Amino acid sequence: MQKTSLNSASTYHGIGWETRVETLGEDIKEGNCWNNYSSNNEWNNLKAVLLYLPNHNLPKAKNANEILHLDIIDFNVLNTQLLELIKCYKELGIRVHLINPYMINGTSNIEFYNLFYVRDLFFMTPEGAIISRMASKVRAGEERFASYAISRLGIPILRTIGGSGTFEGADALWINSKTVIIGTGNRTNFSGFEQINECLKIQGVTAHQFKLPVGVQHLLGILQIVDKDLAIVREKYISEEFKSFLIQLGLQLIELDETEEVLYGQAMNFVTIGPRRIILVGNNSKTKNLYERNGIEIVSELNVCELLKGAGGLGCATGILNRSEFI
Repeated sequence: MQKTSLNSASTYHGIGWETRVETLGEDIKEGNCWNNYSSNNEWNNLKAVLLYLPNHNLPKAKNANEILHLDIIDFNVLNTQLLELIKCYKELGIRVHLINPYMINGTSNIEFYNLFYVRDLFFMTPEGAIISRMASKVRAGEERFASYAISRLGIPILRTIGGSGTFEGADALWINSKTVIIGTGNRTNFSGFEQINECLKIQGVTAHQFKLPVGVQHLLGILQIVDKDLAIVREKYISEEFKSFLIQLGLQLIELDETEEVLYGQAMNFVTIGPRRIILVGNNSKTKNLYERNGIEIVSELNVCELLKGAGGLGCATGILNRSEFI
């Protein structure tokens, strides 16, 4: 081997060395190092999602309450209903990716009874995903499957919530491109909030914590953003302080009463696919009319009655991977 001056070799930062100056966000936009998947809002055009189709032969649970459900789910029917959701997304030009747990376990005997609530498992940012740490022992370990799916898609994993922290993705919502609200309570604790806040600060984003009231699972259950200046809230659970905060940030609020459709029909658990355009859980005609009177287009209505038995809806089942950037 010919001897050269080490100081002039590129590996020692000599001739030929090129310093990397782009940010991670810029790398993602260029699509060279990473897949160009990111999100900094809740309302712009939805481009890609992550879902999970449960094994349709999954045995029915003997006790719904023990697995955080309200009633016994027929997984064969649920599988069919989620296939309809996939079809709907694809017809709208939204790319659908699936969690495939068999690629990790190598077996079909997987009995995660809540893995199809993918929204809870991660939170997307402009620079990649933050992986959750589920608060309930029943759901412990689901994060691994989301993490595997996301990494295989070439999306950076910025952080996995650690230590004593807990965090579930449905507790985090983008209010604008520089502001995120984190709901803390039984699912996301203060340590989880602090870890997310630290991760977002690096991206120039500010996170605000709001304590969730008793009787609420996630922030998504009381707040949905459908446009840069329009949000849906549940009037009973939104404090005056919280409402004032949202209004100060430029949001007009549509306040929902605690109707049968909201309480049991998951009429608020929709998916925003574009500004003021949503996919709604079916059989919620009164709430649908309210949305339409406020200029919200119902692009599709889907029957997901089995999904509702697990105390979730379309929004819970849909992991957001990519939206058009909001500037």
